Amino acid sequence: MDSIPVELSLTGLVEVLDVLREGIQILDPDFRYVYVNQAVTTHGRLSKMDLVGKTMAECYPGIEQTETFSFLETCMRTRQPASKRNEFEYPDGSRGVFELRVRPCSAGIVVLSIDITEQMRLEARLLQSQKMDALGRLAGGVAHDFNNLLSVILSHGELILDDLPAESDLRRDVQPIMDAADRAARLTRQLLAFSRHEVQRVFGFDLNRALTEAEPILRRLAGSQILLTVHPSAGLGLVDVEPTQADQILLNLVVNARDAMPEGGRLVIETHNVLLEDSSMLAPLDLAPGPYVQLVVSDSGIGMSQELQSRVFEPFFSTKEGRGTGLGLSIVFGVVKRAHGAVWLYSEVGKGSTFRIYLPRSKGDMAPFAPEPEPMKLTGSETILIADDDDAVRGAVVRVLERQGYRVIAADGVDSALAIWAARSSEIDLLITDIVMPPRSGTELARAVRADDPSLPLLFISGYAERALDENALLGPDTPYLAKPLVPRVLAAKVRQVLDHRACYSAPPC
Repeated sequence: MDSIPVELSLTGLVEVLDVLREGIQILDPDFRYVYVNQAVTTHGRLSKMDLVGKTMAECYPGIEQTETFSFLETCMRTRQPASKRNEFEYPDGSRGVFELRVRPCSAGIVVLSIDITEQMRLEARLLQSQKMDALGRLAGGVAHDFNNLLSVILSHGELILDDLPAESDLRRDVQPIMDAADRAARLTRQLLAFSRHEVQRVFGFDLNRALTEAEPILRRLAGSQILLTVHPSAGLGLVDVEPTQADQILLNLVVNARDAMPEGGRLVIETHNVLLEDSSMLAPLDLAPGPYVQLVVSDSGIGMSQELQSRVFEPFFSTKEGRGTGLGLSIVFGVVKRAHGAVWLYSEVGKGSTFRIYLPRSKGDMAPFAPEPEPMKLTGSETILIADDDDAVRGAVVRVLERQGYRVIAADGVDSALAIWAARSSEIDLLITDIVMPPRSGTELARAVRADDPSLPLLFISGYAERALDENALLGPDTPYLAKPLVPRVLAAKVRQVLDHRACYSAPPC
């Protein structure tokens, strides 16, 4: 049986067109709206009554001077199909982005429009995320290489100083070298904070505590011309950041605010507990739903343009004309991202800036933070296997440890270390290994030797850890680790500490 065609009434056709996501508008040769569907009214924020029968100029004053209107005039005149992306500014200052497709018709032209504002926002956020990730990898790689070089400078420099008499004139020449190397080491730590390649020891920490303890310093940093007000929220949740990292966030945000107010102004710091559940709030932050601790730093400074806001977290980017390193806000970005948080920035030129830091609330209890005491004894007679693919670093470690009385066996990579282990495992009391030694890793070496001797103490060294300590079950958060650049006394102290506590380090939790 043949099917019966269904005739669609004009009313039914209008209903169908009104449910389309794509806007449909018909313009006559005078650019008067002949027809618009419901999507067009949403896109233009005007009703059908406001549009139909009126010209575009009447509905949107000033549109005749725009590039988009010139584009429509050309399409009307040539009767040729065309496409264009149109960015539209609403009276309230917000913007929308639309994909336009124009086709000629008997009444004039048909303009089809799709709102791609959200798509463009998501693409921009993805590109920004990819750019920051690439910059982070670059910064981490640069810091890793510099840490190897600085390990050599600091190690041999300290060995020279140890050999020089206190009254030697050469000490005046060597000490500035050591001081410069120390400053360079601090710079690489800032790069690693941005790149998120530092090893993080997580604590349940009260951000209000950091704010209270740092407030006198923050006031001195801000200066007398700036009115600093602090509003800590009572009952603030704990966060999984180290105290030093909390200080980095506060100090860098205050310095940034101060520099934005050269003539003085107001600076407000607040903390809050917040619960993020609404997808409209979570999507721009790229966060999971849940409870967060919020740090808000607002200033009444010069503000930032959209272009500046898009670059402000890049390392070495600065508007201070030679002053500073350009790392302040990139450090904030790196520390927050490592803690699985987010940074939200709102700024208007001439009206100031507000930074909102979101940090996940800790699931653990607050743990007291105290640096490990340095062992008094630095010497020993044990046999140590050191594996590092950098010849200069490896040589420096050998020199430092042999001077402390240890027997040291050196390997230039995983394969040579495994060969030494196979031949001399009974002699070896400690394995020191770099983590990153392409094409194989120090964690692979550690697994292999631990398979033979589960009680062998380990000490990992690296310019950056690439999260190996967190992701490998063998290398838990209590695994001894020493960040490069290596300083002789610190290295000797750590080696002695690991050897003295081998019972703890070589077995499951003590």
